[in-house]
Amino acid sequence: MGIDVVDIRTFQSMNSSREYFLDTNVLYWYCYPRITGTQMPVNAKPYYSFVDSLVSSGNPILTSVYNISELLNIVEKNEFSIFKDSHPEADYSIKDFRKDSGERSRMQQNLRTTLSNVTNTCTILSFNFDESCMEAFVDSFATHRCDVFDYVILRNCIANNKLNIVTDDNDFSTISGIKLYTANEITINAAK
Repeated sequence: MGIDVVDIRTFQSMNSSREYFLDTNVLYWYCYPRITGTQMPVNAKPYYSFVDSLVSSGNPILTSVYNISELLNIVEKNEFSIFKDSHPEADYSIKDFRKDSGERSRMQQNLRTTLSNVTNTCTILSFNFDESCMEAFVDSFATHRCDVFDYVILRNCIANNKLNIVTDDNDFSTISGIKLYTANEITINAAK
């Protein structure tokens, strides 16, 4: 595979100055207020604990504007799913849900809290996402399994030497030049 993979369930950072970049799934599990306690998926718990220990140790935590954009979309979808589960009588599409002012206000609060949690936890990296990025994605498409956002984010991380990536996404293992911190068994076993 040619990529360095670290199992976060057994790794303990001894270097509190090492930077870690959080992928969207990890941001979701760590920063979205509805994912706590019994609501937290079993596969999310190692990531929450790992990031919590990094934050407690003072490690610099990074993410990007593109990860946050994806996160806010995921939060909205989850809020809509929660609404549908608790209101089976409502025949709402996501567009109808967005028109409901009461639900919109509740969602705004969850989005605000999530964004506040991210900005209090992470340094947010901003970079250009231009035509050359999309061309590079298409040109290298057969060599990796990332979607365009993940590809461009990782390309930027590599270009800026932000190489310690915390993710559950196995597709990241198809990009060389990074060090993956994960609890994803497929990724860990493939690296052995």
